[in-house]
Amino acid sequence: MICREMDDFITSRSGNSVLEPRPAEHLIYCERCRSLTRLLNKAGDWPRPSECLLRRIQIGILQDLKPIRPLAPFPILLFGCAIIFLSVMAVGVLLLGMHGWGALSLVQRIVVFVTLAASAVLLAISMVRQIAPGSKQIFAAPVLLVTILLVLIMVFAATFRSQQESAFLASGVMCMKNGLMCSMPAGFLLWLIVRRGAILYYKLIGAVVGGLAGLAGLSVLEVNCSNFNIFHILAWHGGVVVVSSLGGALAGAAVESIERCRK
Repeated sequence: MICREMDDFITSRSGNSVLEPRPAEHLIYCERCRSLTRLLNKAGDWPRPSECLLRRIQIGILQDLKPIRPLAPFPILLFGCAIIFLSVMAVGVLLLGMHGWGALSLVQRIVVFVTLAASAVLLAISMVRQIAPGSKQIFAAPVLLVTILLVLIMVFAATFRSQQESAFLASGVMCMKNGLMCSMPAGFLLWLIVRRGAILYYKLIGAVVGGLAGLAGLSVLEVNCSNFNIFHILAWHGGVVVVSSLGGALAGAAVESIERCRK
């Protein structure tokens, strides 16, 4: 008899039944199985907690139990993200105008906004799957964020050219402010969806929520801003996504610290 067979025998053995010849012979030569059998025989001698202690443990567990609302189906959550994204974008365009849309060529519109839409969908999928533990992630969230930023840089670099600009800083700060003013309400509304789920990594989910909100602000700027200088777009328009994502990660870290202090 080998140790694996002995393990199967021990788990199927009931009470203090007498060992059969083969297992008994194995115990003579195997110190491991002999020690394991000795521990199992002593398990019944260990002191048991009192009924009063068990009752206190049960009360301590049950007093914090609260009914929760089941998480909405995956398509519904994605639909909610789409509504928030498009609503923020629509309000931002109404307030800021569509000066950039008219100046874009048809090819530029297709390339830029198809890329933004695809990036937003991927981040929304990542966000929704993070609040449902056990869901399979297509890409790790940090990898996805970095990849989206790199793709945006390449698309913008291929679509726009460098131009002379006399007020690079002043116009850039204005665009950054407008983009963040759109991304902040988007981030807040997306957080209302996220908080309904089971969050395991606050910093990670915060970065994804911030990145998705930043894409909403970037989309508004692409419709509004008629400054097509590639350096302006990369630094100030793309900067909205970077700042929003970092801000979301910091907010997630703050929430995580608060939750840890409560425990």
